[in-house]
Amino acid sequence: MDPNYLVFIAVICGSAAGCKSGFPAGALVGGLIVGLAIKAVMHMGLDDKIEWLSWISQALVAYVLVRGSDFSSIAELPKYLPAAMAYSFSLLTFTLGLAWVFSKICKMDFLTSLFATTPGGLTGIALVAVDIGADPTISILFNICRIVTILVIVPIIANLIVRY
Repeated sequence: MDPNYLVFIAVICGSAAGCKSGFPAGALVGGLIVGLAIKAVMHMGLDDKIEWLSWISQALVAYVLVRGSDFSSIAELPKYLPAAMAYSFSLLTFTLGLAWVFSKICKMDFLTSLFATTPGGLTGIALVAVDIGADPTISILFNICRIVTILVIVPIIANLIVRY
């Protein structure tokens, strides 16, 4: 059997398991973990980027984001726009600095470090990292750790705030 088919099957099975686990972005995380584990066990190197698959992935993510959008409160958007812009530029500045620090500390290229430290959805980060030429595995690892940490710690902090 072609190793690429085996990786494909591993990603599908890992995605199904991740989806059933109830973990946030479980299908993505499960598929990544199982797929990368199979590649590691089989000692498979880098694959060539598949242009059409990248395009389909990006189109599907765009569809999911558009389909899940609700513009019923669009009248309130101008009120929040200045704060959203200030937040975005502050976060961008912080991310650029953090990416530079991690590129030096971890000895990774700056582009990979930038995608690793950029907050955002796993799918978007992974798709853009692959398209730009950064190492998506490292970028996703950093982002999975960030999301899991946030999903564990923020509810604890919120619970403490509500309780006290």
